[in-house]
Amino acid sequence: MSLETGKHAIDFLVESSGLRKNLDVDFFGGEPLLNIDVVKGIVLYAREVERTIDKKFRFTLTTNALLIDDDVIDFTNKEIYNVVLSLDGRPEIHDAMRKLPGGSGSYADAAAKIRKLVDTRRGKGYYIRGTFTSENKDFVNDILHIADLGFKELSMEPVVTKENEPYGFTAEDLPELYAQYEKLAVEMLNREKLGKGFNFYHYTLNFAEGPCVHKRIAGCGVGTEYLAVTPSGELYPCHQFVGDKRFLMGDVRHGVVNTDLRREFSQCSIYSRKECRDCWARFYCSGGCAANAFYDSGSIGGVCELGCELFKKRIECAIMMNVARQTFSP
Repeated sequence: MSLETGKHAIDFLVESSGLRKNLDVDFFGGEPLLNIDVVKGIVLYAREVERTIDKKFRFTLTTNALLIDDDVIDFTNKEIYNVVLSLDGRPEIHDAMRKLPGGSGSYADAAAKIRKLVDTRRGKGYYIRGTFTSENKDFVNDILHIADLGFKELSMEPVVTKENEPYGFTAEDLPELYAQYEKLAVEMLNREKLGKGFNFYHYTLNFAEGPCVHKRIAGCGVGTEYLAVTPSGELYPCHQFVGDKRFLMGDVRHGVVNTDLRREFSQCSIYSRKECRDCWARFYCSGGCAANAFYDSGSIGGVCELGCELFKKRIECAIMMNVARQTFSP
């Protein structure tokens, strides 16, 4: 992405944001640190815009950590609200999927640089975000490995693949994955009792309040409140649709021109999806991911069945943990 395109993206966001005061921008790739000068330039431009309007920008950056240095650390600590750092767990698991150009693994370099950045942020404003595949269905061991490194804010996501990818999941894997999520919940409770607890993104739920009603019903705002900008300035509903021309919505210079598609996304909710209407978890998942639904069912108004089952299991575990905490809280 050029700085010019990045500035146009900021202008588009401001012009399209209506009365909304707080605006979120995530630098995502690819690898944003390969283009760090443009990242810095976009942030600087947005801060200049802030001085002339009643709006505030909040920035997130997602990185594989390999290009983190002192300059990146200083910049992110000053300007980036949340840094998402990719680490898949045990060295052999991480290295199997995240190789350097020469073919060697990247774990040692990535882990050391993540450690340095997190330490300077004093343990706040970061997430360690991993991906597990059918090659490590014992993914709890990877989560615990990261926790044992001293990191407290963790996420581990199941890989989303095209059908028949060798490292993807099928319905036959569900019992084993269910058992792993249950094992993780029990282990987290045991560690909490010992004062060694950590946060797992999918088990972090506010049962008393939670997200606003709109978010509970409509989800992340894909295609309406949330858009992805490509390096050339094209607009897509989210990063998972990028490159699929059926979902091209416009560009940052001309705005959203495919208003029919925007309308279609705006009509997706837990009330429009027949699979959600009687589901006990619907107000927690908000209907799930539209991209996963489309590539699984052929419709953004459908659901990803495998994703639904895993989400329900995670919510079940989170509820169990919440109940269990009431029994050992002072």
